[in-house]
Amino acid sequence: MTDNEKDVREESPVESETMADAEVNAGEAEEKPYEWKEPPLFEVEEKDNCLVGVKVTIPVANIKAALDDVYEEVNDGVQVPGFRRGKAPRKLLEKRLGKYARSTVVERLVDAASNSLVKEKDLKPISKVEVEGLEDTENIPEDKDLVYTLEFETSGTCEPADYTQFVLEKLEFQVEQADVDEAIEDMRSRFGRYEPLMDEGARDGDQVIMDFSGTIDGEPFAGNSAENYPYILGSKRFDENMEAVLRGAKSGDAVEADVPFSDDFKPQELAGKTAHFHIKVNEVKRRMLPEVNDEFAKKAGQGTLEELRESIRKRIAENADTQLADLLRNQAMQKLVEESAFILPKKQTQRFIDGEYDSIKEELVQQHVPVEEIEKEDADIRKNAEERGLFAIKSMYAINAICEKEGIDVSEADMDEYARSLSGGDDKQFELMKEFLAREDIRTNSVYRILTNKVLDAIVAKASIKLVPFKEEDGEASGGQEQGGAEENQDG
Repeated sequence: MTDNEKDVREESPVESETMADAEVNAGEAEEKPYEWKEPPLFEVEEKDNCLVGVKVTIPVANIKAALDDVYEEVNDGVQVPGFRRGKAPRKLLEKRLGKYARSTVVERLVDAASNSLVKEKDLKPISKVEVEGLEDTENIPEDKDLVYTLEFETSGTCEPADYTQFVLEKLEFQVEQADVDEAIEDMRSRFGRYEPLMDEGARDGDQVIMDFSGTIDGEPFAGNSAENYPYILGSKRFDENMEAVLRGAKSGDAVEADVPFSDDFKPQELAGKTAHFHIKVNEVKRRMLPEVNDEFAKKAGQGTLEELRESIRKRIAENADTQLADLLRNQAMQKLVEESAFILPKKQTQRFIDGEYDSIKEELVQQHVPVEEIEKEDADIRKNAEERGLFAIKSMYAINAICEKEGIDVSEADMDEYARSLSGGDDKQFELMKEFLAREDIRTNSVYRILTNKVLDAIVAKASIKLVPFKEEDGEASGGQEQGGAEENQDG
């Protein structure tokens, strides 16, 4: 599953004044269908890239009947000076309200025809509907058929690859003693405390507490001094000349260093100059790590050292299983997209690409990449956006196709499980997460993520799994392309 931050499930809107809510209205029409005098005619032309053109002809009998209805409604609802309510002559109403009546009739008939089109032809627009022939609704002829054309995109299609023939690679991962030892060392580091050194000189990793002051040509400058400043030697946050004089220094020592500022240093007034620093070492501290024993295990929340090792081993194994499952899902999605056949709507595809383009640029801005650099890389950004956008839209159609094929959906139990996975096992957080995921603007995206995982898990279950040896360069169960290995068919 790709981490597309936009909700691809929302990519099926009807965005037009003539067919907006047509699908919803079609459902309502089942209860109260429009009473056509003569049904509208639809001439449908299927074009390339899911583009559809429709010539709509509404027989004149419907125009006349609808005009009668509008004038009757107006006469009953409007007091015309000189006449009792409902008694104004039709000719007078036509003269005063003819434009209003005709535009109202067009609106009603076009809405009703749109509902009929969705219902009868099963055509559901996913893009703005382009309309020709309704530019002057106030002056339509009352004695002719109403004829206009529509053009819009419909959903794309996906013919899924035969995923029962997929061969996916799974790393053979075993928790080694070295993995457990490394985790314990990380814990020791977190539990370590800086303690003062009496007679030893500072070395990399030690904390040096110091006062310093700097001058340029004998004059102080902004930010030139500090007192009791804590600095981790070897962190390279200070210039290498300053670090060099601090190595070996002891509490109470006084040292000096010349620090050159680069030509592009900010603020600009210091750029290219050299500052001379006087440094007084107030204290040197070294990080002391606890011994690995039962007492250490108790600090880590376990009763004994052996229990701690076992809990770490279990945690590493669980994390590896999760990562390996994600890798299999990623492989399944990649193969599904590469080997399935798609027919994609052009405009919808471009919306996906444009969304990725904006997303990539926003990421670069957040990383403080200069605007000039972003502009220089525009061609590469667009190429990357096209690749990502195509993958995202193909993924969407592939997932939807397999949901339909396999009968996969999302239950409330699935939603609860998803909420619990995000709440860290805390009951209070679980209830809050359930409430959050129930929000209309959040639920749709969550449903799609759950569907995606269920689809990919179904593919993995039906694919053949090739076990490949784990190599050191694979890192934390992060890959593995070594050829060979046993095959394990999971199509039970």
